[in-house]
Amino acid sequence: MTVTLESDEIAPLREAMGDLQRAVADYYSATGAGRSLGPYVRAFLVASQTLNDLLTEQVKDKATYKSLFTTARHTSASLVEAAKFARNVTQHVLHIVRPSDDLALVGGDLGFRIYAKWDAVPPQAVAKLHKGTRSLEPYFRSELEDKEVTGTMMRVLRFFAEIAPPIVARDARGEWIGFPLHSQPGVTSPLHPEEPLDPAAARTWLDSRRPGGSCRVVVGQTTLEGVPYVYGHTFEGRLSFAPFIETVAQANFDITLDFPYLEGDLATNLEDVTDRFPEFHQGTVLQSRGEVLSWATPLPVIPSRDDCNAPSMDAEAWSQLVRLEADQALSFFTFNARRARRLNALGPTR
Repeated sequence: MTVTLESDEIAPLREAMGDLQRAVADYYSATGAGRSLGPYVRAFLVASQTLNDLLTEQVKDKATYKSLFTTARHTSASLVEAAKFARNVTQHVLHIVRPSDDLALVGGDLGFRIYAKWDAVPPQAVAKLHKGTRSLEPYFRSELEDKEVTGTMMRVLRFFAEIAPPIVARDARGEWIGFPLHSQPGVTSPLHPEEPLDPAAARTWLDSRRPGGSCRVVVGQTTLEGVPYVYGHTFEGRLSFAPFIETVAQANFDITLDFPYLEGDLATNLEDVTDRFPEFHQGTVLQSRGEVLSWATPLPVIPSRDDCNAPSMDAEAWSQLVRLEADQALSFFTFNARRARRLNALGPTR
């Protein structure tokens, strides 16, 4: 069930949804930067309740929205009410809503990230709330308390996107503002609100959407077990944070989605700028000396051709990457790497 929105209601709701999306992205960024997480949790709660209030009281079709919490109760209604409870605690009681001290620190040479859980709200704080807010406490205990924070935030985003799709705040490419999140090696938690939780469905979703970044430059092609693969570097503007490996069929599908694949003399037009990104732990950062389109030409289609490799490129190293990509026995590890490369979530900004 979706809420019908008037044309003049969409822009302010989209702005509020954008605030909520940025709050989630900012929280996640803070978990990898060693910052105090409490302020980011509370910003999320305020943004969530602001959007909830607008849909409850301000839109013309508010009856439909309210029914999602009553007669047509949505499976995520309790989660939104849990967030409302926590937000009211922050607004009306001298109690600090924050993640608990029960933290999991995940990472190593490729960077660390904190995975925190929602802290409990003590009975003495609950007793100071109005009756209506106190009635929401069971939802907080079942939906948030002791649950991993980022996952619950993503569920809230999915709820609002599902019941009011036009309010999702997107950039010029149609991507959600603030997403995808930064990949954490060894962790399969979704990096995007649209990413399915089921691994097989997540692979299908990943292949069905445009890659991240602004373009890809092809440096070679190889065939493995009869399947042709193409490989090279993904660029965001003039910077490349990650390589790519795709089947030729997938690359050609990407081209039908208006994503540019190009060819050009990459070796003589790049410089290594990894030292400019000390916070980036996941590989070499390359920079084009000029705009990529000044030296690379768009490919209208990836042609069928014999295995080839651009001059100055290490063919054996690329072939090894392709073999890892195609190895189904390592599907857990290869999916994480492929997801990070395809979403272009390897940069240092999130």
